[in-house]
Amino acid sequence: MPTPETPNVAEIVTWLFLMTNAGRILAYLPQMHKAWACSNGANSVSRMTWGYFAAAHLSGALYGFIVAHDLGMAVVFTGNFTACVTLLTIITWKRRNQRQSAPELRPLV
Repeated sequence: MPTPETPNVAEIVTWLFLMTNAGRILAYLPQMHKAWACSNGANSVSRMTWGYFAAAHLSGALYGFIVAHDLGMAVVFTGNFTACVTLLTIITWKRRNQRQSAPELRPLV
């Protein structure tokens, strides 16, 4: 039987969730940097994938706020959602600028 000083499995899993998901917010930074520095409009980065990740993180944040009533969980998912949206914004901005600077890539209308 665990003593009061011994963390139970739920506490360990909670901390593991918090640490890995909070750290993941920082893990997006290299991807953002690469997309920002990319000269071809960040064409190798999938907006569909990152958009899906953003939607999943948003649903996690809403679940944390509304269902689980767990502010820590909600904040971590909100941070991940924000990082994904930031990356999507960079990618979209880079692609729009590339299209504007390269007339041959614009669709004929």
